[in-house]
Amino acid sequence: MAGIKIHTEDASAKTVLSEAVQAEKNRIGYALQLGEKKIQFFERKYKVSSREFLRDWTAENLEGKDLEYIEWAGEAKLHSRLRERLTILKGIEYVD
Repeated sequence: MAGIKIHTEDASAKTVLSEAVQAEKNRIGYALQLGEKKIQFFERKYKVSSREFLRDWTAENLEGKDLEYIEWAGEAKLHSRLRERLTILKGIEYVD
């Protein structure tokens, strides 16, 4: 496990860092909610999960062709990366 060393005697540094991490978690949580709505739209429209879509589909399978393919694939991949970042941030523990 990695550690973080704060090079200051100011006790508020831990608070500032904790608040910054919490703000980032909130931001990512909000982005995940927005992305989930977009992903659900495509999954309902095409009656296929994003996992199956990314694995098996091409732009030719979609009504909107390239634009919808790019939007859905990008949203699904971004959603995955954001979930990974949120998991990492949730794993941060502050010790004295």
